[in-house]
Amino acid sequence: MLNIFKKILTTGVVTEQFKAPKDAELEQLGIEIKSRIDKKFSGSIAIRQVDAGSCNGCELEIHALNNPFYDIERFGVHFVASPRHADVLLVTGPVSRHMQTALLRTYEATPNRNGWLQPVIAPPAAANSACLMPVAARCPTSFRSTW
Repeated sequence: MLNIFKKILTTGVVTEQFKAPKDAELEQLGIEIKSRIDKKFSGSIAIRQVDAGSCNGCELEIHALNNPFYDIERFGVHFVASPRHADVLLVTGPVSRHMQTALLRTYEATPNRNGWLQPVIAPPAAANSACLMPVAARCPTSFRSTW
């Protein structure tokens, strides 16, 4: 145990200094998003993310938005744990058999049901026995991304 403390004290800090991003294009995009959020959602938007059977690639990207490098909360975008606090639901993945009930319960618990964000599901992802249908077939969607 003492060897560990000795190594910590003698090694010191080995990480790089954090440099805030200075990308002007990213900042401009964030300001534009913030102005749209201010108009539509009174200053901030609360998003409840639901994994309906994705491969977790989308979740990694969504979690990266909250890290200190991107810090999406500075533009008024917040991820919430409860659907009752959400303005918008962000659904990732096709609707798998095991997640259908959870998705529908989350949808029904959301007070504002006219806001949805849902990635378009590629046909190979939804064409197997574990996946039922894309989210649009289960719940109404108002926006779909095209990746």
